[in-house]
Amino acid sequence: MAPLIATDQSLFLWLNNSLARPWLDPVMEAATALGNGFVLFPLGLLLMFLFAKRNFRRDFVFWASTSFVSFIVGTLLKHIVHRDRPLAAFHARIADHQATVHVLGPSLYANSFPSGHTFTVFSTASLFAGLYPRLAVPLYLTASLTGLSRIYVGAHFPLDVLGGALVGLLSTAIVRRWIIPRWREEPAAPRNRNAKPSR
Repeated sequence: MAPLIATDQSLFLWLNNSLARPWLDPVMEAATALGNGFVLFPLGLLLMFLFAKRNFRRDFVFWASTSFVSFIVGTLLKHIVHRDRPLAAFHARIADHQATVHVLGPSLYANSFPSGHTFTVFSTASLFAGLYPRLAVPLYLTASLTGLSRIYVGAHFPLDVLGGALVGLLSTAIVRRWIIPRWREEPAAPRNRNAKPSR
């Protein structure tokens, strides 16, 4: 486990430091905001209005289900693993000027694994990719950019992001296995053949 953690930390420092550019900061801040429910929710509703059409209520139930599963699983893992975030893990090295962490946004220190922003956006992206297949590529690319942004802003290690992506994908798999097969659309109301046409 120790070699894996050491590799993860080294990869974080390399990505966090080598990618840092002033012009890239606002791009990554926007990407990381997509993992925030207050931003993702209206965007998800917009996609559903554009693509769900008559299945809006069904798709909303699926989305709420996968979001709930990912939140429960991800939050439990955060408190079970209780991993230090980069600022806490590198605190001594930062104080001795042996390491630098590029930070955008709030300074976070605890419950690093898995990345909450990442499991939030991946649960949505993987579900919508299945519901609206022509959006699969841009959805997964956007979710991956959000995951990378969590490293860029100094909030998570690469393994945290990978774990968050897996939690998001798992939540969708659970919904596909247990929720979607049990869904039944409400039948359309039968027309009364004896009714007289209105004039």
